[in-house]
Amino acid sequence: MRQIDSLLTRDKIVAELRREILYGSLKPHQELYQDKIAEELNVSRMPVREALQILANEGLVHVRPNKVATVNEISGKFLKDFFEIRLLLEKEAICRICKREIDPAPLWEYYELAEKAIQFNDFSRFNTYNGMIHQFIWHGADNIKLEQLLSQLWHTMNVDNYAKESAIQSNIEHKIIIQSIIDHDEKTGCETIANHLNRSYEGMMARLS
Repeated sequence: MRQIDSLLTRDKIVAELRREILYGSLKPHQELYQDKIAEELNVSRMPVREALQILANEGLVHVRPNKVATVNEISGKFLKDFFEIRLLLEKEAICRICKREIDPAPLWEYYELAEKAIQFNDFSRFNTYNGMIHQFIWHGADNIKLEQLLSQLWHTMNVDNYAKESAIQSNIEHKIIIQSIIDHDEKTGCETIANHLNRSYEGMMARLS
């Protein structure tokens, strides 16, 4: 695993371990020891312990009573169930925000910044603005629990290894979704978010196959 600075937060450790699991560097049933992880990442044990608990809540690892964690298998059913639930919640968020009057200026700003990131092949930055578009929609749905659930689901499967073609298509869909929100067009918004997530699902299935 890549060494990270000890001053970085627990969330950085979570992101690194999640990446290792989703990309298969950490194998199903592999045991994860807090001391070893802390040494490899150059951090203390406390944020590692907290990170493993977060991953356990996401269903990516199982933490045993002896504090040793085991990597869970990311099966086809796990992914199917995950994306089915996320799609239901994303559609609900779209329907709710489409019923409201919102200032679309931040959405267009994030969209344009994502476009620039694509032009410079900076897909980590693209992923940042991609997330900001989705977060704006979740917040605009005006339901705290819905926003929390979607945020958790996002972080569980969020990886920034985009192919340029995928990022371009993703931002095309962002543009359609933004316009559907402005037009209060729930049907188009829901159809587009479904396409958006189906591509993510297919990409993740291909990555894990």
